[in-house]
Amino acid sequence: MLLPWVVSTLLSISVTLAVHAQSSGDRLQLGEILVLLVSSPSKPPTGPVIGDSATRLFVADRGSRKGQTAIVMSGGPMPPDTGGRDGVEYRLVGPGSAGPLPSVDVLGVHYVKVQPDRVDAFETFVRDRVHPAVGNLRPDLRILYYKDVRTAGSYVALFALTRASRDKYWPKGADSDELRAAFAPLAPLAGQLREYLVEGSYLADPKFAAAVFESRDWVDYVLQPQR
Repeated sequence: MLLPWVVSTLLSISVTLAVHAQSSGDRLQLGEILVLLVSSPSKPPTGPVIGDSATRLFVADRGSRKGQTAIVMSGGPMPPDTGGRDGVEYRLVGPGSAGPLPSVDVLGVHYVKVQPDRVDAFETFVRDRVHPAVGNLRPDLRILYYKDVRTAGSYVALFALTRASRDKYWPKGADSDELRAAFAPLAPLAGQLREYLVEGSYLADPKFAAAVFESRDWVDYVLQPQR
């Protein structure tokens, strides 16, 4: 027979573990490696989803790829079997200057095209100038640049968000005053950033608060509840 204090301790541990599992399960912890395995309604996947704490299902609800589903894997390399999904492995540029990586339930993925002859200079610029400025722009609004390991000159600017922060900065999909206030001091940096990018691949209209940091080809992936 267990002593009362032993029972109490075990119950306390069980509750703590349950709360931790619930809090860690409703977001994805970003890592230095990010793998996106995507499929569309016209191309259903052929294999199962292997689930663990670093593999979650996202669905695109905004942007140029709305309706697309993505299995997002954080922290590990591309698996040998992608289950019939198109897979891309990304690596964080200049991880030392990006700060501690957040947990998110919205991935605002902006597909960045860099001029082929400026790739090395671009990565240095992101490490030394961009990540220190926007990698921790706000506690609930961060932009992190990841490199496509397969395609030279292909990157993503990842807007690391939660549902609450997306609604705060882009209510109903429109720029908020808070978003404009956050990006207004970054206009000179945006001007320098565009010098590395392929012309026409980024938003250039200054009416957009995050112009240049945002791309014409983008998608918001929203985390789906675990089953």
